[in-house]
Amino acid sequence: MDLLSNKWIVNVLICCFFIGVGCNSVEKKIYVHLNYTVPCVRLLNATHQIGCQSSLSGNVGVLHVLESEDNLDWVLSKGPNPPYLVILEAALFTRSIMMKLKNGSNRVAGVAVVAPNTNPTEPFSPYTTCPNENTGVYTEKYDPAYAHCNVTVWNPLGNGLAYEEFDFPIFSLKDDNDTQVIRQCFLDHNQVVNGSAPQYPLCAMQLYSHMSAVTDTATCMRRNDINFSISPEGVCDPLGDSNVWASSRPINTTQKGHKNSENVIIAAARLDSRSFFFDIAPGAQSSVTGFVSLLAAAHALRNATQEAPPNRTILYTFFQGETFDYIGSSRMVYDMENNQFAVDLDNVHSVLEVGQVGLRSDSQLWLHSDPVSRRNSSVNDELIENLQVASKDLNVTVNQPQASQPLPPSSFQRFLRARPIPGIVIEDHQSVFTNRYYESMYDNAEYLNISYPSNLTADEQLEHITETATVPFTLSPPTAEFKFIHLSSEPTFLVQYLLANLTGTVVNVTKEDCQHQREDDKDKESHHLYHYMWVQGSVPPNGTQRESFCVRSTVHLSKALSPAFDPLKEYTSTEYSTWTESRWKTIKGRIFLVASHELEMLTLGVGVGVLVTSLLLTYLISSKADILFSSGREPTNATY
Repeated sequence: MDLLSNKWIVNVLICCFFIGVGCNSVEKKIYVHLNYTVPCVRLLNATHQIGCQSSLSGNVGVLHVLESEDNLDWVLSKGPNPPYLVILEAALFTRSIMMKLKNGSNRVAGVAVVAPNTNPTEPFSPYTTCPNENTGVYTEKYDPAYAHCNVTVWNPLGNGLAYEEFDFPIFSLKDDNDTQVIRQCFLDHNQVVNGSAPQYPLCAMQLYSHMSAVTDTATCMRRNDINFSISPEGVCDPLGDSNVWASSRPINTTQKGHKNSENVIIAAARLDSRSFFFDIAPGAQSSVTGFVSLLAAAHALRNATQEAPPNRTILYTFFQGETFDYIGSSRMVYDMENNQFAVDLDNVHSVLEVGQVGLRSDSQLWLHSDPVSRRNSSVNDELIENLQVASKDLNVTVNQPQASQPLPPSSFQRFLRARPIPGIVIEDHQSVFTNRYYESMYDNAEYLNISYPSNLTADEQLEHITETATVPFTLSPPTAEFKFIHLSSEPTFLVQYLLANLTGTVVNVTKEDCQHQREDDKDKESHHLYHYMWVQGSVPPNGTQRESFCVRSTVHLSKALSPAFDPLKEYTSTEYSTWTESRWKTIKGRIFLVASHELEMLTLGVGVGVLVTSLLLTYLISSKADILFSSGREPTNATY
């Protein structure tokens, strides 16, 4: 290769570099990327799919800020520049509007909902009116009179929006600088004035949320098993996590199945919640009040159960995945039935579940039990009597609903589905939910009136106890402190460490022994009974290094994965949850100005013309290159 060829290669590489840099710079000038975008994603079960998605290349539409439901006509019929990407204020994010947009989806490219900084005044629950109606205890086999919420519609405010399928993307946007840019872009370019269409250029938005899975769980799981590449990628994943549990006295976890002379009371709460949008599921009332109350009770009872062990072992249990057809509780019941858990169902004396207990002004708790199993058992009556006695000296009233009132949606139903175990579910509602924002993004700390005085520092807030914080001690000795913690949608490990800290014991062992689950190098038994955690600890007031230590507890994790996936592989099961979540690659949104179709076609035509002309000139020049670029060379023996 000669020197001239090398120079050409260098020049080409330099041109490519500058073209790449130039394209990146142009891209930044054309698009404004949105920083906070949370999508609605696709979920699937044994029969169908729900949720939202975009096309593979993202959905593009002209921005239209919806002012009222009456303004929908512009999007669905009158507007001359479809498809539209509709911007909704939270007050307009209703089933009525969303179903109209769904039915006119050929003119709708997507929806962006502006999440408010404060909760709306109107109730909102995108969940169904009868949560988990097909996987609880009340079926046609158990008692048809109670099936499908025939007696009590627990969530009458539920609009079922989270269980609809939309063939366009729906995003939640934080009400911040991004949304201000969007609104201004709409006002500058897209606003309809006196009924006349705005002129180009128009402000447009593009949303990316393409989902890999389609149809149902059986289809996506079958596609997961098909490998066409060296590094195969699945299209969906079963919903699942881990249950957290601890016992008031050590239980051998290595030996599974029945334990002779072991009598267990399961004290349960759920950990999970959901909303319409992925990863926005505060669940303050629907789940946090329950599991924080149970954490507080476990802490308050720690010393009492160690100093005077009760006749029965308390099994503090925190279930994951209960929103999606009782994933966690159904798995624990399955493992107990198949000798895959530390105890079996024969060891279970009763169940006490803490549900939604974010007390309102009337300060009442309701003790729910199953009217069917109660007919043949007196244990329920004993449980209710003990709870009523315990509440006499407290500032809370404990009542029972009517005898014909069925159980509300609860993990306890999965135990009853296996056998008639006595049990009580503690709730703050007599019949229908008092939660106005059940399974929505508004079920948050604001809804429970959780706030701190403005003059407190971040550290002082951690020590501050609000009035709401006293609620968890209404059924246990008020000796422990409780602070509301805003948890993410994946609180499993946080609850695991909290429970270990609240119920465990600090032991004097080395870091190595602690991490090897033993008291010392000769200890071969402790790992069957306990779980050891090495804790970093805090920095003392006058120190510079953390004071680490080891905590020994009876806290363990167990599977919260539906038996329909493991081990049964029955993806069309009607007995167990079959929910899966689609995988995706890109979640993003951006806005830009779009030219008219005529201008785009003109630009394309000019570009094609330039390309053809360039090719023609290149061909002509190449064919005459020997004439155009030839230069008479002097002979090598020429002298001057």
